[in-house]
Amino acid sequence: MYKNRVTQSVVAGLATLISTASWLGLKNVLTGGDNWLWPSIGFLILLIFLSLNWLLTKSKAILLVTLTLVLISFFFAFSFKMTYSAVLFIALLFFLFGSWRAVNEKEVRIKLEVDKILCRGLPAVLTGLILITATAYYFSPLVLENQNQIKIPRFLFDLIVQPVIETLEAQVPLSQLSAELGVDSTDNQQFEEALYQLVNERFNQFSQPYQEYLPFGLAIGLFFALKAISLPFKWLVILLSWLIFKLLVSLGAIKIQEKGVLQQVIEV
Repeated sequence: MYKNRVTQSVVAGLATLISTASWLGLKNVLTGGDNWLWPSIGFLILLIFLSLNWLLTKSKAILLVTLTLVLISFFFAFSFKMTYSAVLFIALLFFLFGSWRAVNEKEVRIKLEVDKILCRGLPAVLTGLILITATAYYFSPLVLENQNQIKIPRFLFDLIVQPVIETLEAQVPLSQLSAELGVDSTDNQQFEEALYQLVNERFNQFSQPYQEYLPFGLAIGLFFALKAISLPFKWLVILLSWLIFKLLVSLGAIKIQEKGVLQQVIEV
């Protein structure tokens, strides 16, 4: 039991540190940076630590403190706004709902099945994280400083660029597209950048009459796009959490005890 408490304390501390680094990475992306991979990895590690916390926790009060610290660390990266505070409170409710479901699932199960426990909690926590990300994007320089020239987030474009290119190639030869864009057909990076600029240009042309509503619409679009991506992301978190949990058990950092279960029977 003592080893479990030590492991939980280490996991909770690391979760807080990782969350701060992840929010900073997200801020970098939302201020024009293209490196969305690092915040994605940061949030992946954060969710793994939270998942391990659910498996190890004996005190919901300690879990509440951990979740609160994870969300409060958002302010170290982003400036304080009342809107942020309101959204973080709503996200905390999602975090608590997901955490309580996971912990309760663990407590009622006779056999410890990591995947089923984490499946109960992760969807709500992911929704909370996505809500914060969409809100941060709405108030980001990508929107506020470019009201008349909205840009599709580059990291979101990168997620869909390959299907777009494959669709275009099926209709028009890539060499012809490259010639029309004025780039070298053998330079994929240059081609993707030119395509990105073209998509933004056409997007702004068609959306001009609805320009004032675009920031809100883009934030909602980002929310639902990330929700779609969160499904495979959730299973990646579950897989890695399961592997790390098994490793910690094999190393003796986590102890699992078996207890007898009382059964009610009718005497005849």
